[in-house]
Amino acid sequence: MDHNPFRGIVRKTGPGLAIQEVLYGFIMALIYVTAARIGILRYTDTLNLVILIIGMNFTWGFIDAVVFYMVDVFDQRKFVRIMSACDLPHERKVEMMLDEFSGTPLDILDPEDERRICEEILSKTMESESERLSDRRAMRDSAVACFIITILTTIPIVVPLLLIEDTEIALAVASGLSSICLFFIGFRMERYLGVNRWAAGLFLTAIGWAITITATFTGG
Repeated sequence: MDHNPFRGIVRKTGPGLAIQEVLYGFIMALIYVTAARIGILRYTDTLNLVILIIGMNFTWGFIDAVVFYMVDVFDQRKFVRIMSACDLPHERKVEMMLDEFSGTPLDILDPEDERRICEEILSKTMESESERLSDRRAMRDSAVACFIITILTTIPIVVPLLLIEDTEIALAVASGLSSICLFFIGFRMERYLGVNRWAAGLFLTAIGWAITITATFTGG
């Protein structure tokens, strides 16, 4: 049995969504850190800055979780409507399924095979309502896992601010720890990103900081 809690969280969200939430979480927190380091963010004391960072990630992590769950549920209901729509021509239903699978692994298939798979799906029997309810529980768990990931990204940023008395040093350490975390997350996700693990780590770190710096100066 796998007792790694972080692997369990990623299993619930999927690697793509996990990476997305990692980037969101670090970027949102690092915007405050970067703005504080260059003097464009005013705060009364270190605790005030910590509350701002946690509040930002908590709020947007919760918003993401709610939105993801709603979108998943709406998508499920939409697929059910497409599958059970007796008033739609078969060809129209196939086109709708093709549109819905845009951006999925089906897109790399030959168009004829892609269409054939969609036609095959439309000929199948749908799962029961209880099974769909079970799917929605899995969607809920995925949304909660997204929220947890977003909150966890504050740890390497908040801990130095709470433990190091010199705020400038604490901010520098927070930035460094965040970069290390981003690198090793990319390093471990090399199979999903499809590149060398060192390149994956450097890419995730670079993209995180590029968006952070841009957002800091554009009011992000």
